[in-house]
Amino acid sequence: MAAFPESIRTLGELLERRTAERGDETFFRYRGDAYSYTDLDGRANAIANELYDNGVTPGDVVCLYMYNRPEYLYTLFALAKLGAVAAPIDTRFTDETLAHVLSETNAEIVILDGDTEDAYEAVRNETATISTELFAGEGTPEGPYRDFDLLLDGDESSAPDVEVAGTDPCSVVYVQRYQRTYPQGVVLPHYSYINTGLVSGRDVLGLSEDDCVFTTLPFYSSYPIQMGVTGALSIGAEFAFDKQFDSDRFWEWMRQYDATVFLYLGRMLSVLYNQEERADDDENPAVYAVGHGFGFGSDQTMIANFERRFDVTVLEAYGITPTATLATSNLPGERRLGSVGKPLSHAEIKIVDENDWEVPTGETGEILVRSRASNTMFEEFYEDAELTVEVCRDRWVHTNDVGYVDEDGYLYFVASKQNTIHLGRVAGRISSLEIESVIESHPDVRDSVVFGVVDGTGEEAIKAVVVPAEEATLSPIEISEHCEKQLTYHKLPRYIELRSELPRSASGKIRKDRLREVAAPDIWDRESGYDLNR
Repeated sequence: MAAFPESIRTLGELLERRTAERGDETFFRYRGDAYSYTDLDGRANAIANELYDNGVTPGDVVCLYMYNRPEYLYTLFALAKLGAVAAPIDTRFTDETLAHVLSETNAEIVILDGDTEDAYEAVRNETATISTELFAGEGTPEGPYRDFDLLLDGDESSAPDVEVAGTDPCSVVYVQRYQRTYPQGVVLPHYSYINTGLVSGRDVLGLSEDDCVFTTLPFYSSYPIQMGVTGALSIGAEFAFDKQFDSDRFWEWMRQYDATVFLYLGRMLSVLYNQEERADDDENPAVYAVGHGFGFGSDQTMIANFERRFDVTVLEAYGITPTATLATSNLPGERRLGSVGKPLSHAEIKIVDENDWEVPTGETGEILVRSRASNTMFEEFYEDAELTVEVCRDRWVHTNDVGYVDEDGYLYFVASKQNTIHLGRVAGRISSLEIESVIESHPDVRDSVVFGVVDGTGEEAIKAVVVPAEEATLSPIEISEHCEKQLTYHKLPRYIELRSELPRSASGKIRKDRLREVAAPDIWDRESGYDLNR
């Protein structure tokens, strides 16, 4: 591969440079089909020209509300060449949330597919600015929708003659964070894609032209685009993807594409590990798995077991959308299981308390991230200057995540603040998700939620509300004894309540405000006459 030119600052420039070098060689694969650099570049040019001829200009927002498919990549690069802004919309957004995002972007164009059509139909009359609705995918669009393929009639030879800079916004990615009612749009500049792609492809993974990066993660997230697509493109490696995660077919896809790297999030690794063992589990092309789980202490053992079984090295990393996906990572020759690695060259981190004072090494607090290089992280929250100032106070991105740093500079992620319980200065914050995971590993438990409640001393104590499996007989003492085997003392629930169902809002969120009672006679209290088995 030729040296990466420092003059490249935008996605359009990067694709054009690679197309000039590699042409008809394969860049990405999807469901058995191969697409060359020329294919992607030509179709991006065609779409950019059609949109430009129909009035789309630099800075205009276009909404992408569809599942992973080649048209997603064509459009993303077309908008990059045009200087327009892509607004990838989470396919889980529906009803009021979807209507809010579509309206806030002030977009005139939305692209959807058969999997999102029904959800869009339910809110389409609430989006006043959208005038053009394009349908991507199989079949002939009905009603008001225009066929996406009409955009491919444009000139493929070159993109419109517009100026696009690395500082210009490339996307506005909507994420649900910071205790707001609706998702917030994170504005990411072009160069943040270039930097994250190069750092992940070169510094973290050490990719070569012989590698292939595979993912089933949704393209509405910045992660698979910045680390997967741009990471592969920055090095000249291949990229492969499928529509969504399927544990039964995952390794089949890895072998089909001869993929040496895969991207994961959340509990994907444990889902794969919990499948029935096969004699050929280690006969796959994977060298590295890179991503981020929940950060439980049990992950260290699970990852080690996963690596032995599948003969793959797991690289835990950390970042959020405002930090352009990547801030810290374990490296192949420099990693510590259980951690999410050290800060990468473009980032620095620190851990602070509730008043933004830095805490001592080893103590938990909020993770703050700051850029060491211009334009490598987000610019602002879309049309929300107040939130931008709040989150970026003192020039640090306040991630709303909790973690700690060890004496060697490795970061350990605990959980997001809304999924933590504060047990005081000494114990710090702990992950409620970890405790829920342990409780739900009991065979007689169907569901659970864990959160902090204020006890008589004014400090937070741990309460667990548990839904037993159908026809199961389960007691709070059994749940407590189950937790004792897997959790340290300070993580054990003090209060345990059994319920037939968890109260939920219309959007499906658990109503913790209806579960905070601790004095009712049917709520078990560990400190009322129960002796631990320790």
